Amino acid sequence: MSYILSFGDCNMLGVKEYYKNSYVERFAKKLSKSCNNLGYTMATTREMIYFFHNYNEDEVEVILIQYGLVDSWKTFKYAPYVLYYPDNKFRKIYRKIIKKYKKIAKSLKLNDILGTQNVVPLNEYKDNIENIIKNAEDKIIILIDTVPNHQLDRNSEIMKYNIVLSELSKKYSNCYKLDIYDIFLEHLNDYYLDQTHINDKGYSIISDKLEKLYLSIKEQ
Repeated sequence: MSYILSFGDCNMLGVKEYYKNSYVERFAKKLSKSCNNLGYTMATTREMIYFFHNYNEDEVEVILIQYGLVDSWKTFKYAPYVLYYPDNKFRKIYRKIIKKYKKIAKSLKLNDILGTQNVVPLNEYKDNIENIIKNAEDKIIILIDTVPNHQLDRNSEIMKYNIVLSELSKKYSNCYKLDIYDIFLEHLNDYYLDQTHINDKGYSIISDKLEKLYLSIKEQ
């Protein structure tokens, strides 16, 4: 039986009472399919590559991809990145050191002096997702917008990363885009648990839209 495979960050995984009950599980239930939700807290498209190489592709019909929240985050230009997956105790310690380092850099205004950059640069973000698309040509791939953040100054970067998803969906015939940024922007007070994470209403909206998109794809 075919199933749904998903790669994404905390909003795909679901936080608090929505852990493993996000739009992925709801979408799968609508289609009477099973799913493997590989959403992961703080994950970027760098972690996605590791997840992708470990999955069994035989019965996968649909791949959902939703990254950008962390990838687009602006941080100190000279701060190294430590993968969250695969994780170990040394990486956890290293991340704590890096976090303190970035805090000191910000307090010394080094961000202003030496500059900032996205956690995952835009070109790398595109290459990482394109790598998955090229290696899953026989699958339906749905790229999902990163929703806007209540910290409004973050949204200009998030929009740039969503544009990349639109470009990729137009480039590959097996690839489709789910546009949800605008509707979440209109409902900042309705679809969120907090500044970042999606609530029950938000997940229901996304799963409904995924179902409609999937059915339209199957009709083609």
